[in-house]
Amino acid sequence: MKSIMIDPGHGGSDSGAVGFGRLEKDWTLAISLYQYKRLEELGARVALSRAGDETLPSYSRVARIKDQYDYCISNHWNAFNGQARGVETIHSYRANPLFAQKLADQIVKDSGLPLRRVFSRKTANQKSDYYFMHRLTGTTKTVIIEYGFIDHKLDASFYAQEDHFYRVAEGVVKVVCAQIGISYQPAGGRGVLAEKGQQGPARTSSGQAGPSSTKSSLSRLGKISTRQAGPELKKSGAQAKELAGKRLRSIHRGRLRFYNKASWKNQDVFGYLTYGQGFPRVLQKVQVGLASQYQVENSKGQRFYVTASPKYVELI
Repeated sequence: MKSIMIDPGHGGSDSGAVGFGRLEKDWTLAISLYQYKRLEELGARVALSRAGDETLPSYSRVARIKDQYDYCISNHWNAFNGQARGVETIHSYRANPLFAQKLADQIVKDSGLPLRRVFSRKTANQKSDYYFMHRLTGTTKTVIIEYGFIDHKLDASFYAQEDHFYRVAEGVVKVVCAQIGISYQPAGGRGVLAEKGQQGPARTSSGQAGPSSTKSSLSRLGKISTRQAGPELKKSGAQAKELAGKRLRSIHRGRLRFYNKASWKNQDVFGYLTYGQGFPRVLQKVQVGLASQYQVENSKGQRFYVTASPKYVELI
């Protein structure tokens, strides 16, 4: 079984494209959360680059993806002048375009939107990929999906209908399953579709009718966290006292990995700390193989794991 990263484009202070009062970042997160939960239900090795309305600079985004997953789909909506419309998928010029073509064909089939193009793009000197999501993600094969034009009346009104929105999301799940080598089963009345319910369109963060805002996506699909299953050990009284009120800070003069679960595996790396960076809360110390990690929490309540070695971190 191969692994995949689901990347909701933009986020936080970067709204992405805007059309009819709707924000691209809201739609990319909603569709990504759905795809993540469905793939997780189907047994895929799947991760999210962001699970909330987080500002994610390009260097942080690629650090969570590069060389850690076999595939990545980066979800986006286009915008131009209110006249352009249709579906695009973008692949690296070094990659086989078949996966990108299959994704585009499925989206067109499920949406009825026109196929605009399946393409790759190089820099002006023709020596590398134009898009950083292709150029900087290493061995991870990334396809950028542009589901339509958020500023085109027909494209936007189509995706503003929840049944349309999640039908397209489910079609992408189907194609991904075939690509990573797992058996696809339709959602039917179970799982995420059942949790989503038969509600009308929710409101985006801008207040417009649309598939979901960040907050409603999270509540509808169940709490998504970057924290995966790992050892949940009860703290002893001594440990609780030792860690109470402590913050963790990196003292490593390089990039220090932190993980989305208690693990030392490359595939579970979520991001990196540089010297002086850290986390505001330390929850517990856990044994992972022959060494220890701290379970830490950021200001948004997301939990991660980082080495407990005093060579690399300090508690302050």
